[in-house]
Amino acid sequence: MPMTRVLATQSPSGAHDIWKIAAWLQPREILLDVDLRDRAHACEFLGAEIARTHGLEAGPVARALWRREQAASTGLGHGFAIPHARIGGIERPITLFARTVRGIDFKAPDGAPVSQLLAIIVPEQGARDDHLRMLALIARLLSDGAFRERLARALQPAEVAVTFRSGITHAADSLADS
Repeated sequence: MPMTRVLATQSPSGAHDIWKIAAWLQPREILLDVDLRDRAHACEFLGAEIARTHGLEAGPVARALWRREQAASTGLGHGFAIPHARIGGIERPITLFARTVRGIDFKAPDGAPVSQLLAIIVPEQGARDDHLRMLALIARLLSDGAFRERLARALQPAEVAVTFRSGITHAADSLADS
């Protein structure tokens, strides 16, 4: 099956920080049916796709993702990983969602293979608090089993985008209320 891709639109961010973070978290690019061999290939592929879409050099992006991955796996469990890194040359976070044809070993704590990757690249000189808030929002999002199930069942990139949008809104609402 050939890889399917779509560029998703970013929802407008509100004045409150959590809504800015929520808008950044919505994947700008969604790739389905990606054929990846392993973690290193995943970092290389994600770095190249992010670079291509945003006019960056692929090598530094892929190397930053791989360095972070070597420091500690970004595999979370439940078939999910969030490869992430800081790079220069960007002004705001960049996200990309990829779902693989088959699960790959990502050294996740539950030992399960990973088939869903949410790559996040943040500005090297950006606010560290924003990066931490993004990771907190992702943790909240991925702790929702219903969200994970809807995401796994989504067959088209547009369905993935809608699933992320509704899940992020729900997670951001719950964080804003706490």
